[in-house]
Amino acid sequence: MSFSVVLIISLAAGVVLVVGGGLMMYMANLVKNAYELKVQISADVDERFTKLAEELDKKSRWIKRDLLEEIEKIKLAMQSDNARKFAEMTDPLSKRFDEMGELLRKERAEWVKAVESDRQNISALDQKLRALRRDAKKPDDGAAAPGGADAALEQAAQVLAAKAAAAEVAASAPAAKPAPPLLPDLASGA
Repeated sequence: MSFSVVLIISLAAGVVLVVGGGLMMYMANLVKNAYELKVQISADVDERFTKLAEELDKKSRWIKRDLLEEIEKIKLAMQSDNARKFAEMTDPLSKRFDEMGELLRKERAEWVKAVESDRQNISALDQKLRALRRDAKKPDDGAAAPGGADAALEQAAQVLAAKAAAAEVAASAPAAKPAPPLLPDLASGA
């Protein structure tokens, strides 16, 4: 082997080694750059996911708040609508109830007047009946009759006044109470 062949082979080996070393360094640099890109992309993706999660959290809070406000508005609207409908339904009933109460009070006043009138008529008839019985039992004595009749009339007037006062007390007592049933008043008054 001659020196020139060895030199050419050596040069070829040197070129292959230099080119191979350069390629290795280039590949190492490419791998390093790719890893740095991977780390940077991963950091960017994580950062973007964090931002996206924060935005989604904010938007979900806004949506929840808006939904709660809408639900509250709907609830208030339903409550006011229900109150209005309830008032519309109960107004005629309460008016009717008031009318019936007024009618019952008027009827009760009429019944009290009628009962009072009946009591007065009964007491007057009772007085007349007593006077007739006394007159029937009395002997026809001319001197005793006028004085006895005056005393009987006075006594009858006192009894009538006492019964009238008692009837007034009885009539005023039920009027002060809140409208008790009519039938017990009529039964006790009769």
